[in-house]
Amino acid sequence: MNARERLVESTRELLWERGYVGTSPKAIQQRSGAGQGSMYHHFASKEALARAAIDRTADDLRTAADELLSAPGTAIERVAAYLHRERDVLRGCPIGRLTQDPDVMATPALREPVEETFAWLRGRLAEVLREGVDGGELSPALDPAATASAIVACLQGGYVLARAADTTAPFDQAIEGTLALLRLHAVVTHGIGRVQGRGGAVSAIRAGDTVRIAPGEWQYRLADDAENGSPVVRSPVLDQFLAEPHNTHRVEVRRITIAPGHAAGRHVHNGPVFGSIETGSVVYQIEGVTFLGYFLLAADEKPEIEFIEQ
Repeated sequence: MNARERLVESTRELLWERGYVGTSPKAIQQRSGAGQGSMYHHFASKEALARAAIDRTADDLRTAADELLSAPGTAIERVAAYLHRERDVLRGCPIGRLTQDPDVMATPALREPVEETFAWLRGRLAEVLREGVDGGELSPALDPAATASAIVACLQGGYVLARAADTTAPFDQAIEGTLALLRLHAVVTHGIGRVQGRGGAVSAIRAGDTVRIAPGEWQYRLADDAENGSPVVRSPVLDQFLAEPHNTHRVEVRRITIAPGHAAGRHVHNGPVFGSIETGSVVYQIEGVTFLGYFLLAADEKPEIEFIEQ
């Protein structure tokens, strides 16, 4: 590696670690092993060197992102691959952290590659999502540009939360939450699936069906074993994410029956409760309904219900 390359690489590292003000010419020279004369031979100023370093970082980010977003697979699979790629989360995004540096944002020559990189990333993600919509994989209701901006915002916000908590857990949660919201717009493209809305029966869905379920509703999409002629048919009736981690010591299952013409009324439970309907419907309560309620309980906890006044 020649002196110019050492100067650029050293500046990249120092900008990530210390920011623009903290990256002094002396620090660059010490890190790179290049003298002052060599530094100013290749670059007219510290600003010019910082611009070259930021350009290099931006190019590397675009190359890595485009490789994953251009790989084979569905739109969701490619976005997931990009979001799940290996990152040094607690150090933060090398481009994103520059937006928090007032000197970089106040210097047009340094701000420009940062702004261009995020604009490129939003645009590239929007292209992938548009391919998913045009190919029938994602619902036509999905706005590719708005969704792409939301993905980038969640990604950068995940870095901030992780650094604040000194753990990668918030970053991982932000990524999985982003993908979970994206999957709400998925369209069944093959096989037979199962879907269940809150309080409704499990329904079959086939290729071409659009699944639109509000956040918090129950949902499940997977090819049915029966389609492949399997003698054992496994048809999940519920796949529910918890809003937050819950310490479960035991599960109590109750068979709950409501007489025809009666409604349980609006109510809340003191913990997570899942259910599967055996007979009837809790939406059209005419013939009565019987369902199994699964109560996730901590040690020494009992199921409780509180009715809400209408």
